[in-house]
Formats: sequence, C-alpha cells, structure tokens
Amino acid sequence: MRSIAHVSQALKQVFERDAPALAQAYRLRQRHLSFAQLAYLLVLGWWQQPNAGPSALARFAGSLGLKLRKQDVDCHFTEATAQWLLALLRRAVQVVVSTRGVGLALLQQFTAVLVEDGSTISLPPALQSVWRGCGGGSSREGRSEAGLKVTLRFDLLGGRLEGPHVQAGRQHDFRSVLREQQMPRGSLWLADLGYWTLAWLRQVQQQGVYFLLRYKVGIVLWCEGKRLDVLNVLPEQGGERLELVVEVGANKAVKGVRLLAERVPAAVAAQRQERHREFAHKHGKPVNPLVMELAQWSLIVTNVPKHMLSHEQAFALLHARWQIELLFKLWKQDALVDEWTGSKPWRVLCEVYAKLLAMVVQHWLLLLACWDDPHRSLSGAAEIVREQVPVLVLGVRGYLPLQRCLRLLVSSVRGGCSIPPRTTRLSTSRRLQWAWDLALT
Repeated sequence: MRSIAHVSQALKQVFERDAPALAQAYRLRQRHLSFAQLAYLLVLGWWQQPNAGPSALARFAGSLGLKLRKQDVDCHFTEATAQWLLALLRRAVQVVVSTRGVGLALLQQFTAVLVEDGSTISLPPALQSVWRGCGGGSSREGRSEAGLKVTLRFDLLGGRLEGPHVQAGRQHDFRSVLREQQMPRGSLWLADLGYWTLAWLRQVQQQGVYFLLRYKVGIVLWCEGKRLDVLNVLPEQGGERLELVVEVGANKAVKGVRLLAERVPAAVAAQRQERHREFAHKHGKPVNPLVMELAQWSLIVTNVPKHMLSHEQAFALLHARWQIELLFKLWKQDALVDEWTGSKPWRVLCEVYAKLLAMVVQHWLLLLACWDDPHRSLSGAAEIVREQVPVLVLGVRGYLPLQRCLRLLVSSVRGGCSIPPRTTRLSTSRRLQWAWDLALT
C-alpha cells in the first residue's frame, strides 16, 4: 500500500509509539528529551547532515524545539541506545510500503521483480565481539576484524524494500533472514553469482518463483541427456547467440532451464579477463583458462518460459540487477551509512543504525514522490528529499499537519527527477522499454 496517509501513519507508529515502547524494553534512561524526540533527532539529524557530530546534532535539535548542548547529545551514545536503534530499525523494516507497480510492461508480467544483494560496512575493531568481520582486507580502522553485512531484497516493480537486514560481516548472504521470507508466486528473482546454490534454485522453482542469474563457471549442465561442454557449443562467429534448454547440477536438480549466451565486445572481455587475473594474483591462485575463455560471453540461466521472456528481454533484465547496486551506492556515497564522525564504538553503531533507519524512511518518501515515473533518478530525487527534511520537521513538531508536510515534500520532487532519453547509453528503464517494444515488432 502506498499513500500519504499510510506513510504518515507509519512514521507516527515507528517514532512515536514503537520508539518509547522499545526504549522501555531496553531499559533506556530518559535524560534531556523524550524517546520519540531522541529518535527524530538522530534519524532526521544524520539524514539531513550525514557528517554531523554531536555539536551539529545539538544545533539541529533546535529545529525540534529542544535546547541541548553537545554533551547532552553525546551522553546518549551508549550500548543500550545502539540496541534500541537496531530494534527500531528492525521494527521499521516490518512496515510494508509499496505501490501498484511501475509502468513497464516487461516487469508487469511478474507479481514482483525481486533483486537481492548484500553490502558490507567495516567497523572499528573494538566492535568485533558485536559484529565479527571477515578478518581480511583493509579499512580506515585497519584490518576488518569487525564488520556489518547489510542484506536487502528490492522489488523493481512495486518498490517495496525487504530489509535492510543486518548480520555479522563474516556470515554468508544466505544466513540472512531473507532466506526465511517466501517470495510471492509468479515473481522473478535476480541475484549475483554469490547466491548460486542448486538447493536454493530448486526451492525457488518449487515455490513457483522464476529466477534469472548469470551462469557460474563450473556448474554442471545437461542437454538431451548428455553432459554439456559449454565452450564446445558456443558459436564461433562474433555476434551470434545461443539458446538451449538444459538441466542444472550433477544430479540434474533443476530442470527446464534456458541457457542463453551472447558474445560481449572485445573491450568488455578484456576488462573481465584483467579482473580475473587480479583476483587470482590477490588470492595466490592460478588463472583458470575456462574462466578466461568464458569472459568473452555473457551467459544467463533462467526458468522463465520463452513466451514470457525473449533473448533481448532476458539480457535487459540482467542489466536491471544493477539497480540494487545503485541503491547501495546512493546510501553509501550520499547518506554516508558506512562513515562516522567519532571513534567510540557505541557511538559508531548508533550512527550506522540511525542512518540505515533514515534510508528506510527516505525510501518510503521516494515511493510517494516519484515511483510512478519509470524513468526516475533515485539519486536526484533522494537529494531533493534530503533537502526537505526541515519541512518534515514542521509536521513532526505539529506546526503543520504531517500529511500536509508530506504533500509539500512530494510536490517538491515531482517533475524534476526524470532521466531524459539518451542517444548513446540507455538508462535501465529505457532499456527495459526498448526490449519490450522490440518483441512487439
């Protein structure tokens, strides 16, 4: 459901009813302000000014009608406050905010188009007992002994977010609570190579859910009862394509799958091969010649029937998977969810949780403001929404009805964040539109 009244109710539920109730459950001390005011201060304050320290937050408190000093803000950054903010984030994630579906016919064939991925936030080493990292790589704090993995499922059709869910950085994406949440029958699920497991694909197929993924080198394929050598069946001439019906897995666990192949330009193949060499060198492994050969191709496996999804449409949808990467990029580059101003561990966690909660609220408002435009720029709309946080504050304080403030915020976004047609590089929405129109001609 998506309406101004619904979002207004969701904001009041999370901040004005859930926040005080959870604060009592976590035995939070009430100091200089109410728990609803504290939630608004941290979430809206860091949303409007992502690099704000306690002094900046204290100044922002004035817009909420509060008179605070830097020390009054700083004293709230405790373990109990961090646990409370995490609980509040989890409560907000349970709120369902979505729309009827964006106006792209290719997506509207499915009940939902679900893109799933995860992103890691490196934390100070002092937090490894709370969120244990992978122990490798590097960060501004040194080796990533502590890390937080954020997992997300994003519906490209209706706009709904499932997440962000948080877990230890060292845990695999499949340990996310998303594994326990069944996808609607008739939906399409897209993910990257890290989600490749035969057991999960078989489970997805049994639930009546479609999948579309890149082929993972080394996965056994069968065609007409014989084990398939992918290299031997790929066309030798550039520009040619391949489509076969295959069974996937050594035990033929997933049946009725289409294998689609398309040769990529030489420059793209060279970039892929260079990345493979760098990866092998970094991990002290030999370069896999099969991987190098297949880098010249884009290969897809999908159980979507051919009458629903043509060759061109399948590759257009594969490109759409990057929308979740762009969402994480928006959260990290603009909202700075992986950065903080202090060094105290609990203050760091308070900031990370509050910023993630702000991104949930931001997404609700983006659904209101621009989701009906299939060619929207989420980054452009998000910038405008962040600038309108003071308008939201007027509703929070009761100077104006909250629903009126939401209408003002929505009107500030409409009409100014649509990506115009480009002659060289198609946007994802126009690529999806082009692929659908091509099938009709």
